Amino acid sequence: MLSATVRRPLAAIWFGLFGLLAAGIFFLRPDVKLPALCLYVVFPGIAGAIAGAIWGGTILDPVRTPASSVAILRGVGVAAGAFLVFAVLFALGLPLLEKGWRWSQAAGLVIATLTLGLLMVGPLIAISGMVAGLTLFLLGRRASTAPGDQAPDGPAI
Repeated sequence: MLSATVRRPLAAIWFGLFGLLAAGIFFLRPDVKLPALCLYVVFPGIAGAIAGAIWGGTILDPVRTPASSVAILRGVGVAAGAFLVFAVLFALGLPLLEKGWRWSQAAGLVIATLTLGLLMVGPLIAISGMVAGLTLFLLGRRASTAPGDQAPDGPAI
Protein backbone atom coordinates (compact mmCIF):
# COMPACT_ATOMS: atom_id res chain seq x y z
CA MET A 1 0.00 0.00 0.00
CA LEU A 2 1.29 3.46 -0.87
CA SER A 3 2.00 5.74 2.07
CA ALA A 4 -0.06 8.88 2.60
CA THR A 5 2.99 11.06 1.89
CA VAL A 6 3.34 9.55 -1.58
CA ARG A 7 -0.33 9.65 -2.60
CA ARG A 8 -0.78 13.42 -2.92
CA PRO A 9 2.39 14.17 -4.94
CA LEU A 10 1.74 11.19 -7.22
CA ALA A 11 -1.85 12.30 -7.82
CA ALA A 12 -0.65 15.87 -8.44
CA ILE A 13 1.86 14.74 -11.06
CA TRP A 14 -0.66 12.35 -12.64
CA PHE A 15 -3.50 14.85 -12.99
CA GLY A 16 -1.06 17.60 -14.02
CA LEU A 17 0.21 15.43 -16.87
CA PHE A 18 -3.33 14.56 -17.93
CA GLY A 19 -4.22 18.27 -17.86
CA LEU A 20 -1.29 19.05 -20.12
CA LEU A 21 -2.12 16.16 -22.42
CA ALA A 22 -5.82 16.97 -22.78
CA ALA A 23 -5.21 20.69 -23.28
CA GLY A 24 -2.35 19.99 -25.67
CA ILE A 25 -4.51 17.74 -27.82
CA PHE A 26 -7.24 20.35 -27.98
CA PHE A 27 -5.29 23.62 -28.22
CA LEU A 28 -1.69 22.96 -29.27
CA ARG A 29 -0.93 24.05 -32.82
CA PRO A 30 2.40 24.67 -34.59
CA ASP A 31 1.86 28.44 -34.74
CA VAL A 32 0.73 28.98 -31.13
CA LYS A 33 2.24 32.02 -29.40
CA LEU A 34 3.69 31.97 -25.88
CA PRO A 35 0.77 33.76 -24.14
CA ALA A 36 -1.73 31.34 -25.68
CA LEU A 37 0.51 28.40 -24.78
CA CYS A 38 0.54 29.52 -21.15
CA LEU A 39 -3.18 30.27 -21.00
CA TYR A 40 -4.50 27.19 -22.79
CA VAL A 41 -1.90 24.46 -22.21
CA VAL A 42 0.29 25.27 -19.20
CA PHE A 43 -2.49 26.62 -16.95
CA PRO A 44 -4.64 23.47 -17.36
CA GLY A 45 -1.61 21.39 -16.38
CA ILE A 46 -1.00 23.52 -13.30
CA ALA A 47 -4.70 23.39 -12.41
CA GLY A 48 -4.70 19.61 -12.79
CA ALA A 49 -1.68 19.32 -10.52
CA ILE A 50 -3.27 21.54 -7.86
CA ALA A 51 -6.57 19.64 -7.98
CA GLY A 52 -4.75 16.31 -7.99
CA ALA A 53 -2.80 17.31 -4.90
CA ILE A 54 -5.93 18.47 -3.09
CA TRP A 55 -8.48 15.81 -4.10
CA GLY A 56 -6.71 13.11 -6.11
CA GLY A 57 -4.83 11.32 -3.36
CA THR A 58 -7.97 9.50 -2.25
CA ILE A 59 -7.92 7.53 -5.51
CA LEU A 60 -4.77 5.82 -4.27
CA ASP A 61 -6.33 4.93 -0.90
CA PRO A 62 -7.72 1.39 -1.18
CA VAL A 63 -10.12 1.95 1.73
CA ARG A 64 -11.71 5.11 0.30
CA THR A 65 -11.56 3.93 -3.32
CA PRO A 66 -12.28 0.19 -3.26
CA ALA A 67 -13.22 -0.26 -6.93
CA SER A 68 -12.38 1.13 -10.35
CA SER A 69 -15.88 2.58 -10.76
CA VAL A 70 -15.31 4.75 -7.68
CA ALA A 71 -11.94 5.82 -9.08
CA ILE A 72 -13.58 6.90 -12.34
CA LEU A 73 -16.11 9.04 -10.47
CA ARG A 74 -13.39 10.51 -8.26
CA GLY A 75 -11.36 11.28 -11.38
CA VAL A 76 -14.28 13.24 -12.85
CA GLY A 77 -14.56 15.11 -9.55
CA VAL A 78 -10.87 15.99 -9.56
CA ALA A 79 -11.13 17.13 -13.19
CA ALA A 80 -14.12 19.33 -12.28
CA GLY A 81 -12.09 20.81 -9.43
CA ALA A 82 -9.21 21.38 -11.83
CA PHE A 83 -11.55 23.26 -14.15
CA LEU A 84 -12.54 25.56 -11.28
CA VAL A 85 -8.88 26.19 -10.48
CA PHE A 86 -8.18 26.79 -14.17
CA ALA A 87 -10.96 29.38 -14.39
CA VAL A 88 -9.33 31.36 -11.60
CA LEU A 89 -5.83 30.99 -13.09
CA PHE A 90 -7.14 32.04 -16.49
CA ALA A 91 -8.89 35.12 -15.10
CA LEU A 92 -5.75 36.16 -13.22
CA GLY A 93 -3.35 35.31 -16.04
CA LEU A 94 -5.18 36.90 -18.96
CA PRO A 95 -4.56 40.52 -17.84
CA LEU A 96 -0.88 39.67 -17.36
CA LEU A 97 -0.36 37.94 -20.69
CA GLU A 98 -2.64 39.77 -23.10
CA LYS A 99 -3.01 43.48 -23.76
CA GLY A 100 -6.42 45.09 -23.44
CA TRP A 101 -7.57 43.14 -20.37
CA ARG A 102 -7.91 44.71 -16.90
CA TRP A 103 -7.90 43.26 -13.40
CA SER A 104 -11.39 44.63 -12.86
CA GLN A 105 -12.63 42.12 -15.44
CA ALA A 106 -11.29 39.09 -13.54
CA ALA A 107 -14.57 38.17 -11.81
CA GLY A 108 -16.46 38.29 -15.09
CA LEU A 109 -13.74 36.22 -16.74
CA VAL A 110 -14.12 33.49 -14.11
CA ILE A 111 -17.86 33.30 -14.77
CA ALA A 112 -17.41 33.42 -18.55
CA THR A 113 -14.72 30.74 -18.41
CA LEU A 114 -16.88 28.48 -16.26
CA THR A 115 -19.93 28.77 -18.51
CA LEU A 116 -18.55 29.06 -22.03
CA GLY A 117 -15.49 26.95 -21.29
CA LEU A 118 -17.63 24.17 -19.90
CA LEU A 119 -19.74 24.16 -23.05
CA MET A 120 -16.62 24.05 -25.19
CA VAL A 121 -14.47 21.50 -23.37
CA GLY A 122 -16.81 19.88 -20.81
CA PRO A 123 -16.80 16.45 -22.44
CA LEU A 124 -13.01 16.57 -22.83
CA ILE A 125 -12.66 17.42 -19.13
CA ALA A 126 -14.98 14.60 -18.10
CA ILE A 127 -13.27 12.00 -20.30
CA SER A 128 -9.82 13.12 -19.18
CA GLY A 129 -10.88 12.86 -15.55
CA MET A 130 -12.29 9.37 -16.10
CA VAL A 131 -9.15 8.13 -17.78
CA ALA A 132 -6.84 9.82 -15.27
CA GLY A 133 -8.78 8.44 -12.32
CA LEU A 134 -8.89 4.92 -13.70
CA THR A 135 -5.23 4.80 -14.72
CA LEU A 136 -4.11 6.30 -11.40
CA PHE A 137 -6.20 3.70 -9.58
CA LEU A 138 -4.63 0.88 -11.62
CA LEU A 139 -1.16 2.32 -11.11
CA GLY A 140 -1.74 2.52 -7.36
CA ARG A 141 -3.02 -1.05 -7.22
CA ARG A 142 -0.09 -2.28 -9.24
CA ALA A 143 2.41 -0.43 -7.04
CA SER A 144 0.84 -1.62 -3.80
CA THR A 145 0.32 -5.26 -4.78
CA ALA A 146 3.23 -7.51 -3.99
CA PRO A 147 4.10 -10.25 -6.50
CA GLY A 148 1.75 -13.20 -5.99
CA ASP A 149 -0.87 -11.11 -4.15
CA GLN A 150 -4.11 -9.98 -5.71
CA ALA A 151 -5.85 -6.62 -5.46
CA PRO A 152 -9.32 -6.65 -3.82
CA ASP A 153 -11.17 -6.45 -7.15
CA GLY A 154 -9.09 -8.84 -9.18
CA PRO A 155 -5.57 -9.55 -10.34
CA ALA A 156 -3.11 -6.71 -10.96
CA ILE A 157 -2.83 -5.78 -14.60
